[in-house]
Amino acid sequence: MKNKLLNFLFPPRCPFCRCILKDALPVCRACLSLLPYVSGKTCDRCGVPIPEYSHHVCADCKIIRKNFTHSFVPLRYADKVQKAIVHLKYYSHPSYSKGFAFLMADKILNDGENDVNFDYITYVPQNSLTFLRRGYNQSELIAKHLSELLKVECIPTLIRTNAGKRQATLTKKLRLANVKKCYFKTDAKLSGNVLLVDDVYTTGATSNYCAKLLKQMGAKNVYLAISAIRCEDIYEN
Repeated sequence: MKNKLLNFLFPPRCPFCRCILKDALPVCRACLSLLPYVSGKTCDRCGVPIPEYSHHVCADCKIIRKNFTHSFVPLRYADKVQKAIVHLKYYSHPSYSKGFAFLMADKILNDGENDVNFDYITYVPQNSLTFLRRGYNQSELIAKHLSELLKVECIPTLIRTNAGKRQATLTKKLRLANVKKCYFKTDAKLSGNVLLVDDVYTTGATSNYCAKLLKQMGAKNVYLAISAIRCEDIYEN
C-alpha cells in the first residue's frame, strides 16, 4: 500500500529521459534502443572498446597491472548516460540507481565469454562527509539493486576515509597515489569470486586499488561491474 501511494505521488521516471515509466522496467523502451552502449570488440580487462585488429587488452591494461579479472560495463559515459549519472550523484535522484543496475545485470547475464558465479557483491565506499552531504552512496544503491537481480549477497567490505582528495580533480598519476590515502580494508573475510560495483570507470585507479584490497582480504577473483566507462580518458592516458 505504501509503495502504491509513493508511486502515485512520485511516479518512477526513466533516468535517461525522465519520462514517467509505464511498465515494470526501470528504463523506458525508447531509451533502451538509443543509449550509447559499449559495443564491438572490448578490452578483456577494463571493457574499453578497442579496434578489431588489436590484441585482447588495451594499452593501459598492458602497462598497468590490473588486480581484477574482467569488467562488465554496459554504457559509455556520454550523452544521456552522462547526464543521468550526474543527476544520480549530485541532484538527489537515488531512484536512478535501479535503471543502471538493470542494465548492468543484463550485461553480466548476457556476457557469453565470462559465465561466472559470484559469491559476494560489494561496492566502492564513500567518505563520511560526502555521504552526509549527499545522503547516500550511489555505488552502494546500485550494488543493492544488482544483488536483488542476481540473487547474490551484497556486503560492505572497504572503508574510505576523509583523507586524500577527490579523484575527479586529479591527473592519472596523482590518482594512483591518492587512492592509497583513501581506501582501506575492514575485518571482513572473503573467498571465491567478488563483484565490485562502481558508477564510472575513468582511469581505473580506484577500482584497481579496491580490487587489490579485496584480494588481500581473501577474494580469489575480483570482477568489476561499472555503470559507464569514460573511454576518452583511457585513450588520452
